[in-house]
Amino acid sequence: MYDSTRSLKRQRTLPISASPTPRSSSLTPPPDSPKSYPTPALRPLPPAILLLALPGLLTLPPTHPDFGFSLFLSLRSLRQCLALPGLAPDIECRAWTSLAEVGMRVMESGFCSQEGGCDWAVGIHSEAEKALGKGLLIAQKHPSLRPLRHHLTLLHAHFAFTFPSSSTSPKFARAILRRLIASFVPSDPPGTVYDAHLALITQIITLPPSPNTAANTSPAPLGAPALQATLTAIDTLITLARKNHHSQIIALAHVIRLRVLLRASAWAQVGAALDTAEVVLGLMFDKNGKVKNDEGHIMAMKNNKPDDALPRWNSITAHDVNALSREYSQVRITSDQSNVEPNQEEENTQSDPAHASLVIHTLISATIFFTFSGNIRAAEQRLAALHEIVDSGALEGFKDGIVQIALPPHPPLVVHTTHPLILLPLTFLVSATAKRDPVGRNPKRRLWAEAAINILNTAREDIELPLWASLADRDEIIQRTVKLTADLLCELVAISIQRSEFDAAETHLDALLTLTHTHDLFHSYSARITLHAAHLAHALGDTERAGVCYRVAKSVDDERNAGAGYVGAAACAGEALLRIGLRAQAHDENSNPGVNEGASTDESDWLDAETHALARSAIQRCHGMGGTLEAVGKVVQAAVVGARGEIVGAKSHLKSALSLSTLAGENHLRALLLAQVGAQYMHTAPAHAMETLAVCETLGAGMGAKQKDVDGVKGGGKGKEKERDTEGSDGSLGNAPLRLWVGERFLEIFKRANKPHRVAKQGVYNAMYRGAVEGMIGRARWPSAVESDHGEIVPTNFGEDVKMQSLDADQDVEM
Repeated sequence: MYDSTRSLKRQRTLPISASPTPRSSSLTPPPDSPKSYPTPALRPLPPAILLLALPGLLTLPPTHPDFGFSLFLSLRSLRQCLALPGLAPDIECRAWTSLAEVGMRVMESGFCSQEGGCDWAVGIHSEAEKALGKGLLIAQKHPSLRPLRHHLTLLHAHFAFTFPSSSTSPKFARAILRRLIASFVPSDPPGTVYDAHLALITQIITLPPSPNTAANTSPAPLGAPALQATLTAIDTLITLARKNHHSQIIALAHVIRLRVLLRASAWAQVGAALDTAEVVLGLMFDKNGKVKNDEGHIMAMKNNKPDDALPRWNSITAHDVNALSREYSQVRITSDQSNVEPNQEEENTQSDPAHASLVIHTLISATIFFTFSGNIRAAEQRLAALHEIVDSGALEGFKDGIVQIALPPHPPLVVHTTHPLILLPLTFLVSATAKRDPVGRNPKRRLWAEAAINILNTAREDIELPLWASLADRDEIIQRTVKLTADLLCELVAISIQRSEFDAAETHLDALLTLTHTHDLFHSYSARITLHAAHLAHALGDTERAGVCYRVAKSVDDERNAGAGYVGAAACAGEALLRIGLRAQAHDENSNPGVNEGASTDESDWLDAETHALARSAIQRCHGMGGTLEAVGKVVQAAVVGARGEIVGAKSHLKSALSLSTLAGENHLRALLLAQVGAQYMHTAPAHAMETLAVCETLGAGMGAKQKDVDGVKGGGKGKEKERDTEGSDGSLGNAPLRLWVGERFLEIFKRANKPHRVAKQGVYNAMYRGAVEGMIGRARWPSAVESDHGEIVPTNFGEDVKMQSLDADQDVEM
């Protein structure tokens, strides 16, 4: 008979859990009687081990209501552990390390602040500093505690940088990190080595906390010494990663380099850094339209010729205008999805959150760079790839903002990346910024901005954060969402002004002011808000208020950015164009209207010295500030040259500006340029002038088109379409001042061509536009009917847009 008793070597010491249905086997007979197995006695944990383990068991995220209580209990347990006699060196070193970590979380969470602090957190600064010193002293005496020594050194550097005192400073913190990096040996874990390098890079590019600096101010740009030191540290990290054959660390370093250069506005180096980062991450895009100039910028320029006068054959022709109109009247740039490696890249992105985070940051940086450079094709390609990755659910892989980079066979490197609650609305903000075209019934710029604001308003209050995070990390995420909301409101204000939706612009501007004042952000956004106010006043014809706001915006931005800011350059250009326009009006009222472009250029310049100085400053500041401001500088240059009667030179600058604005997808600026170009050819080539002005008029009509609803049909089926007013829209006339100006040019051409029928019709519609402009200036709605000079009543049915060139079959103009 089979003996079921086992030898002592294989005998079980734990009872087998009872099963609801006992198993039957032909090899094992049923037991005759239940046997009782002895339960081994568990040894009680030593008090030191139990007290040391309690902080890990009590850890809670900063969003938990008992977060402060968990820190209080952790401090109590660690203090009692360290008070025990006869602690082993490793236990004591770990206890001091945990006390320093918990103490730093208490300080970062604000529990020891003078206002609103807690009694149990008093003196925690000196206690954490003492814990760091005690732990380092023990770790240095025992070689087996070398990993703890590295960890304590990193904590010491972070403590010295974040909480400077008489004995610590940011400079001292960076010295600690450099000594630590120099002390590493090949046997040290690579994750610890990379952590030290990344900590050094972070401290170099981060401004140290100062009590005199407001917490909500935007970070200042990096200076030349800090930028050079950062790039050197990144190169060192890349060299080390290549030596260890860690490809993801190399990709991480290149993405950090790209972001550092973007923050420093080192545009001459961003292009090369972006190309390298995309190659390392396996991103491939079509290079069409990417043209590098001599300075290394990737600018959207077809030619880079000097500013001297160009011959007639090199000026804008009707064929060029029609081609540009067909391609860019409503910018629809489709990227070639096959150029981005979709299969393998998508698998890597979905399976590896670290790779997904690096790709998302790279595509966001690339979209910003190409939008700034004025290359709408390249920006659209990156934006399409960015949307594809975000829509695939890549943000779900790091919900708490933490990614791990595998370093087999060693432990992974844990990296704190941008939180998904920031990345998602940031993607929408970048999309709204890249979509420059205001023409259409529902422009993408407004669509993305409104969608992002809805996401931020409906965001979850429980932010998912790692267990070691503090209240400062939670507050930083909340503060970033507020800044994103402010940036999105700026986009809504801008698109509303461009589309002549002045009620909506004022509503968004009021919301922006309320938000910035509530969250103490007005100092950071004061220059941009004032610039928006200047643009709104300029569009409404309040030239005095516009001039004051332009000067204030320029002064505030120059004070913050030392005269090199984007807002200051835009404000300077706006004031220069405003003054040139006012001087041109005064000149036209006092001059002979019979003077045309073929007149002698002996006439003196009608711009005063102050306007010339302001225009020179605007041209100089707009140079090198990206495709859009580069085009604005060309407009100012053309206006100054035209004031001297140099028509050929003005045409040359307008041609360059039109090329830049077209490649940048700036249809708002392009409409103004087409109006100026058309006026240049009114006397010499009226047919070409009419074609150019017709494109301009179409763009002006599209900047204010209403959205349509379909009655009785869901979706895009057949049904009766009804136009509905966008909130704050002043009818469907679009840019009424521009259309009035173009209509007056048409009227002049028709009179010279002896077309009385066209003259009568054009006069009627000009009267309608004139009434719209007067209503804008008075901030009152124009009446439903406008009387023309001939006594006719013209119905102003704003439900249907008025296109002047589609009302008469007689399109030819004979001279």
